[in-house]
Amino acid sequence: MSGRHVGWRAIGREAWRDVISGTARTALCTLLLALCMALLAGADYLTIAGLTAKARAWVDAGASTYVLTLRSGIDGAACDHLVSLDGVQAAGATRQVDTRMTFATLPSTGIPMVEATPGFLGVFDEAYGAAGTETGRADGHAADASTGGMGVLLSRTVADQLGARAGDRQQLADGREVTVRDVYRYDDDGRESGYGYAVVVPMNDDSPYTSCIVRTWPTPVGIETLLRTAIVTSYSAGDKPRVAQLNASLGRVAPATDDYAGRATAWTPWMMLVLSAALGFAMTRARRLELASSLHAGYPKPALTAQILLESCAAFLLAACAVSPLFAYVVLDAPGADLMPVLDALARVPAAGFAGLLAGTAFALLLTRERQLFNYFKRR
Repeated sequence: MSGRHVGWRAIGREAWRDVISGTARTALCTLLLALCMALLAGADYLTIAGLTAKARAWVDAGASTYVLTLRSGIDGAACDHLVSLDGVQAAGATRQVDTRMTFATLPSTGIPMVEATPGFLGVFDEAYGAAGTETGRADGHAADASTGGMGVLLSRTVADQLGARAGDRQQLADGREVTVRDVYRYDDDGRESGYGYAVVVPMNDDSPYTSCIVRTWPTPVGIETLLRTAIVTSYSAGDKPRVAQLNASLGRVAPATDDYAGRATAWTPWMMLVLSAALGFAMTRARRLELASSLHAGYPKPALTAQILLESCAAFLLAACAVSPLFAYVVLDAPGADLMPVLDALARVPAAGFAGLLAGTAFALLLTRERQLFNYFKRR
């Protein structure tokens, strides 16, 4: 060990001996590092989960869905085309008709009909999938002469009465059959009426519609102006277009996307950086007598630095393994759409911890001098 050059194998052996013998205080360092990472990453996750739940509740309630209403004044194709805009997840036009659809299962009850453009098929799919449409969606091209070959959409209430689900074929009272393309959920939680108990029939004609409905998130700036681009130029001047939320019961102010960047726990990586740097410095500084003795015995400073950094890496890896259940829980708990952003935010905490630990360790080594050996011995 007194030569000028020490091989990596020898450095690794020395680091391993220090770790397993307790000389490196690896257990204590691992415990404190894991505790800091778990507390800071956990606090950040709870904050993000709260913001996500708030946004999910807003979207699922239909508060981020907007309706432009103008009697016989909506261009269906233009409304469907709004889905190409950033923030618009689905868009479709509808119009109420006087005709009712009577099913053989309920021959005495006529179900209100709503005609809609093809783009309307995804409007009532909840963005987070918490309460979306039924699984088993039927092929949209199934032969169905009564509905233009596209099948019909049933509200959950109607589907429950008929005992129908997506993909079924239902017989009408007049002997015809229709394909149930989908079943949508429409809660009675403050939303506009007209869709909670209805049969939606997709159409392919060019006749004007009454409403243009767009599901958004995050809501584009100037949503009312964007919706008005779906108005036909020949609408009656006596009618005034009206833009409103599908569900205004939660208020008009949406959870701001800036809340995520400005959350109180956004600073957790920086806090982790400071804490781990302090930990690395303190743990290494506490061994200054041992380190100075090694230097005095001829152990090269670069080799000693590499050894102590390897010991710090070992402590970090053990701490990372200790907090891995937290990240496993996030993977299982976070919705698919939010998983990667959440993991990206949380991964910054251990990354900052690793950088801080090495930086603190290296700084403490830099301050350790062989010539201070006698002073270190007196102050031990």
